[in-house]
Amino acid sequence: MTLVQKEHFLSSKSYVLRNNRITKAQRKALTVLRKDYILQVGKNPLDFSKAFKKQGDCLIADIGFGSGESLLSLAENNQNSNIIGIEVYPSGIGKVLNQIKQRNLTNLKVIHQDVTTLFKSFILNETFDYLIFLYPDPWPKRKHHKRRLLRKEFLDLVQKKLKPGGFFYCKTDWEEYFLNVEKEFSCQKGWLTPKEKDFPVVLKNLSKTNYENKAVKEGRKTLELLYRKG
Repeated sequence: MTLVQKEHFLSSKSYVLRNNRITKAQRKALTVLRKDYILQVGKNPLDFSKAFKKQGDCLIADIGFGSGESLLSLAENNQNSNIIGIEVYPSGIGKVLNQIKQRNLTNLKVIHQDVTTLFKSFILNETFDYLIFLYPDPWPKRKHHKRRLLRKEFLDLVQKKLKPGGFFYCKTDWEEYFLNVEKEFSCQKGWLTPKEKDFPVVLKNLSKTNYENKAVKEGRKTLELLYRKG
């Protein structure tokens, strides 16, 4: 990648911070519960060994968790693992913070940060056992494809941040995006495609997001991508 291409990749964000509606309860949670459940990004890479009361069997990240249905169930169903939720929208974060407290989830923390910036500067290589992307924005218009998160440059970061044997998992209902990401993986060395019998239990038990329930109701097909780092 040339310097110009790299700068373009880093400046083309995969989201737009619109006038995000936020309730009083969510706003309060962002203030009152921030210290307990949000990991603060500073100058140095994050040390997840100090973020949780006990070391889990594995470290799982849910990127762009939205309103948090799958993230919360992931933490509840995998008490022996530590879960990281990464999101840029305050309303979703505020909602999840309240739920973490109500459900007394000690294995779940949140990071309020753009994932590209986070991975590039604040996450050490070979950190995660699972990276989960549920219905990332497909940016369907051709002129907006540069905003798609799951492009070669970001997938290079994904490969670096996964431990050997770690899993990348994605769900989408946009076939063209699915095929494009699949093509990117086929061009990258070091990825394995697990057989159906080897599908991780962690991923089998994911609950449906609100978006997925809506997609199913409207008859849109869910497409899955699963790769394992060799």
